[in-house]
Amino acid sequence: MFRKIANFAGYLLVVIPYAGIRYLPHCVIRGMAVIGGNVLYFVPSVRKLLLANIRTAMPERTEKEVRAIARGSTFHLCMNILEYFWIHSDPERIRKWYIIGNRVDAELQAHVKAGDRMVFVTPHLGCWEACGVVAPFYSGVDLVAIAKPMRNPYLNNLLNQGGRERNKGLRIIFARGAIRAAVAALRSGSSIGTLIDQNTRVRDGGVFVRFFGLPVVSSKAPVSLKRLCDTEKMPCVILYATCVRESDGKIHARLEGLPKPFEEYADDREVMQALMDISERYIREFPEQYLWFYHRFQHIPQDLPEEERRRYPYYAKVPPASFFDVRAKKVRSK
Repeated sequence: MFRKIANFAGYLLVVIPYAGIRYLPHCVIRGMAVIGGNVLYFVPSVRKLLLANIRTAMPERTEKEVRAIARGSTFHLCMNILEYFWIHSDPERIRKWYIIGNRVDAELQAHVKAGDRMVFVTPHLGCWEACGVVAPFYSGVDLVAIAKPMRNPYLNNLLNQGGRERNKGLRIIFARGAIRAAVAALRSGSSIGTLIDQNTRVRDGGVFVRFFGLPVVSSKAPVSLKRLCDTEKMPCVILYATCVRESDGKIHARLEGLPKPFEEYADDREVMQALMDISERYIREFPEQYLWFYHRFQHIPQDLPEEERRRYPYYAKVPPASFFDVRAKKVRSK
């Protein structure tokens, strides 16, 4: 009962500004993001994590540049969240602030017309929530997005059924049992949106790939989904998609395919490395828009040389055997 009351109280703290924010001018939204970003940056634990991640990824950057990127990251996180709620399925605001571009729109519509199922690979860069809006809104993509459920059921319903799913053409499936649901969605003719930069355990389908020169773990879900669902009659293609804020202050969609045909890659790891290389290229172009809050360099491979281990940030560690094999977890529990 206490948990229900606490969850509902948390919901009330969010739902009122969530509803009211839509009536504010866009300039006020930006001002709120500046304030929120500054508050976040001056939280010691947040600032420590931001700076450590940026120094690890880009040691060539000066300390002044590192701190500027960190402050930009807090601003863009707040701005994207507030702006997403402010837009909230309003067609006029979507057209004004979320820009797809003729090339991206034409490519997506060509895939839709051909009956292709698309597996979108998206990083936590720019406004990743906008990717779930742009493709269905402009190009008629029937999109299913994989999301992690929130612990608070009221907030979970507000963000998903009350927020994300109000965007025409978008449905949400949650991370638990997501692969099975994603396969079913693809086989029914829908497309899937996945996030590339999450620390998926190897035993759950993760694989180590290079990211800013260091091995990090990433989910093989995009490759697995293609292999499970690609057929001659209903092709399944992997597309890298991101939405970034450009100099005009608006969110612009970016889209590209794999550098070479899928069949020419030696294995799943090589495909994921190609996608991670694309991600790194975009992050280097827009470093202040990446989500540096995340423990992205958390897991150190067991056989990594000491010289490379020293490059990892303070929170990184070698994962236990159970990270790689579920059988090790069972033995440990006994």
